[in-house]
Amino acid sequence: MLYSFIHNISLLAIKLFFNQITLQNKETVPEDGPVIFVANHPNFFMDPLIVGSLSPRKLHFFAKSTLFNTPLKKWILSSLPLVPVYRKIDDEKNMNKNQDSFNKGYEILENNGAFLIFPEGISMGKRVLEKIKTGAARIGLEAESKNNFDLNISIIPIGLSYSDMVRFRSNIMIRYGNPIKLKEFEEEYKNNSIETVKKVTGVIESSLNSLTNYIETDEIEDIVEGLELIYKMELMTELGMELDDKNDDFITTKIMTDAVQWYKDNEPSLVIKFRERLNDYISLLKQLDIRDEFLDPARQENRQWGKTRTILFLIIGSPLFFWGVLTNYLPYRLPRLIISKKNLDGPAPSNAQEASWKLMYGFVLFLIYYTMEIMIFWHLTNDMMLVSIFILSLIPSGNFALYYSKNIRIYKQHVKFLSIFYKKRTIIFNIIQKRMELIQFIEELKNQYLEKVEKD
Repeated sequence: MLYSFIHNISLLAIKLFFNQITLQNKETVPEDGPVIFVANHPNFFMDPLIVGSLSPRKLHFFAKSTLFNTPLKKWILSSLPLVPVYRKIDDEKNMNKNQDSFNKGYEILENNGAFLIFPEGISMGKRVLEKIKTGAARIGLEAESKNNFDLNISIIPIGLSYSDMVRFRSNIMIRYGNPIKLKEFEEEYKNNSIETVKKVTGVIESSLNSLTNYIETDEIEDIVEGLELIYKMELMTELGMELDDKNDDFITTKIMTDAVQWYKDNEPSLVIKFRERLNDYISLLKQLDIRDEFLDPARQENRQWGKTRTILFLIIGSPLFFWGVLTNYLPYRLPRLIISKKNLDGPAPSNAQEASWKLMYGFVLFLIYYTMEIMIFWHLTNDMMLVSIFILSLIPSGNFALYYSKNIRIYKQHVKFLSIFYKKRTIIFNIIQKRMELIQFIEELKNQYLEKVEKD
């Protein structure tokens, strides 16, 4: 009962928080039988909510033991399908307690159940995949060994990719990988259990790398983000991909990431040279506070129509915008203020923590605020039909207000760009020239990379 309640609440929360949720390859998940789900862990509390609420299977969760660090938390969490994991970084003395956790894992699998574990063991809030721990492979292989490899356990890797880990109404892609059948490792495990655990862990790591936009270092992440800013749309068009297709978007980022990593490993001097040019260009954009898209010749043709369309949209949509602001602004704004207050009182949260707090505070505040609004509206109208219409308008009008605000920002930036263009043409032309040189350099690197890859 409690699991179903939390599952439904979590599902509602993430559908409200995210603008678009994309699920891929969900059909790879077995409908029955024992399953271990392994996922990358970029976003703290958000990741288990997303995987758990969207999973086709009822899940148990392996969670760090520090979540159970108070009697109240322990009492509440013990009623949920959570299994504590004792990490060395938390308290090395408690590592011996993990045997109880492993035994619980064996029990779940022997009863044809499923559980989720994050093998990185830590959430960093970045597109960097941390070293994979052996826990999932150890539990799965040992459970099979205890049952003569008759359980037919599947390990299902899951890749989580966020368009923006912090921003409300951003996008999330969940990609299920092909099952890793532990039965296939029976003979190897019987001959050398330690090496087989390492091998399966390596297979898990390779699978997660292929399902995520894995980035090895912060330096590479900065370069990839720059490429996404100025070249992603051009590359997608060149490859014949759909600009609005999230899978095509993911693949394009993956291509750019692999290319940057190759240059980092094989031509580091070119990476340094490119990064200097990229940083120089981006710093100029920041100095003038203008967007790269305003300098892109490919978008110039539609610029005037886009401006006209935006003005018409802002005029026609203003009544609904004000309604959305009136009914949604306060609970939307308060989580940011609460988090800002937390930052003043202590260390700033990571991106992963900030997103999770926004979700938790936002959900509670929206629930309270909507309830109060509905009660007040009912008191004023005493008309069930009008109240029903009012309730149905709350979430759509709030989403519309966000979209409307985005268009306001774009229009203001457009006006600002025109003002700068007429006042500082020389500077603008200089930035455009730098952009063209940067694009040309990218093209040269791309062609060189393709030649090298084809030869290899």
